[in-house]
Amino acid sequence: MYRFYINNVDNDYHYDALARVFFGDDDFEVITINTPDAEHLALGDNSYMVNSSASDSRDAIKREFYYLLSDLTGIKSDWGTLTGVRPLTIALGILDKVGNLAEMQQELANKYLVSEEKIQLLTDIANYQLNHLKGNPSDKSGVYIGVPFCPTRCAYCSFASNVAGPAAIERYVVDLLKEIEYMGDLVKEHNTVIESLYMGGGTPTTLSADQLRRVIIAARDSLGVDPAKLEFTVEAGRPDTITADKLAVMRDLGISRISINPQSMKDETLKLIGRDHSAEDIRNGYRLAKQYGFDVINADLIAGLPEENLNDFKASLEEVIDIGANNITVHTLSVKRGSRLKDKDPDYYRRNEEMVADMLRYARKRLSEEGFFPYYIYRQKHQIGALENVGYCKEGKHSIYNIRIMEEKQTIIGLGVGAIGKVYYPDENRLERIPNVYNYEVYSERIDEMLDRKNKYYE
Repeated sequence: MYRFYINNVDNDYHYDALARVFFGDDDFEVITINTPDAEHLALGDNSYMVNSSASDSRDAIKREFYYLLSDLTGIKSDWGTLTGVRPLTIALGILDKVGNLAEMQQELANKYLVSEEKIQLLTDIANYQLNHLKGNPSDKSGVYIGVPFCPTRCAYCSFASNVAGPAAIERYVVDLLKEIEYMGDLVKEHNTVIESLYMGGGTPTTLSADQLRRVIIAARDSLGVDPAKLEFTVEAGRPDTITADKLAVMRDLGISRISINPQSMKDETLKLIGRDHSAEDIRNGYRLAKQYGFDVINADLIAGLPEENLNDFKASLEEVIDIGANNITVHTLSVKRGSRLKDKDPDYYRRNEEMVADMLRYARKRLSEEGFFPYYIYRQKHQIGALENVGYCKEGKHSIYNIRIMEEKQTIIGLGVGAIGKVYYPDENRLERIPNVYNYEVYSERIDEMLDRKNKYYE
C-alpha cells in the first residue's frame, strides 16, 4: 500500500483520480494535509510527500504528483494530469483564452503534460467542431428519451438496462407517454426550441413497432418537433431487435438516424459478453437499414473486450466500415461498477493497456484513410489505460446531441428511466441536474413525482 500525503489541499478528489491511472483502487491512499513544515515530517515505508513547498497551484501540485507516480510505476499517461470526462472542454477553454491553436497545444503540453498524440487528436476534434457548429448552443435544448430494456444484459453494461416481459414494457410506455406529454406542455408554454432528440437506453427497438410509433408521435406532437427536419436519433443498438416493421415506422415518421452497435464482429466475443445474436445478424441489420434509406447509421466498437487481440479489433473495424456505417464511435472498454465484468474481475481494466492503445491508434489511422473525422471525445473511470472514447464521422454526419452532451453548455431535457436532465445557466456557466429514477418499476410507482420534477427546468 502506497500512501501519498498531498500538502496544502483540502479535497483529495483530483489527486485520487490521478493516482488511479497508475495504481489499482486498493493499492494506494491519498491523504490531504495542511502544514507549513511538510518537508520535515517523518514518513513510513512507501509513503511520499507531495507539495512540501505548500504551493497554491492545483496544476503545479498535479504535475509534481504525476512525475512521482510515473517514477514509481514506470508508466507515462498520454493524458498527463488530465483525469476528467471532458478533455476537449479544457482544450477549448484554453483556445478561447489564447486565441490560436498553436498556443493551445503548447499549454496542453506544458501545463497538463498531454502527449503529442492526444494533443493532435484534441486539435482535430476542435477544428471539426469549429467548422461545423455555429450559433449559441444555450439558445436551444436537447432531449433524451430513455427506454431501459434490452433482450439480454451485456457483461460490461452498467446502464439502466433490464430484461422485462411485454406487460412491464407496455406499462412503462404508457407512463413514458405521460411524461413526454407533460414536458411538451412546458416546452410550448416557455417557447423552448429543441435542437436534437435522442432515444437511447437500453435499446429503444426492444419496443414493438406500435410502441415505437406511439413514443415517436408523442415526442413529435408534444414537443413540437419535425423528425424529418430535426436531428432525431433512435438507438437500434441490438440487431436482434431490428425488424422491417420497426424500421418502416421510423422512416415513415421522418427519422433518418439510427445506431446499430456491433461492439465486435467476432461471434465468440458476442457470446462471451452476453449478446444473444451473431455477427451475421449485425450484417443483416445494416442491409435492412440501408434498404429503408437511413441517412446516418452509427456503429459502436469497443477496444479491449475479453479475449480479443489487435487483429480481432482490426477485423471488426474493417467490416463495420465495409457494411456502411458512416458514424463510428470507438470506445475503450470501461469496467464499471454494477457490471458483471466488474464483479467477476475488478482489475480487468488494468491489463492489456498497450494493446488497447494500439487498437485506438489503428482506428484513428484507418478511419482517417476512409474519410472519417474525429468529432467528439470523452473519458470514463476504469477505462483500460485511462484512455478515451472517440466519435468519428464522414463529413457532415456528426451527432449534434453527442457534441452538446459533452460540451455542457446546453440544457438537456431527460425523459424516462435513467435519464439525467441538465439545466444550463449561461450567465453563471453552470449546470443543475434533474435526474429521473433508475428503475422502471420505481418509475411507474413514482410517475407523478417524475412529472412534477419537470417543472424544475423552468424554475
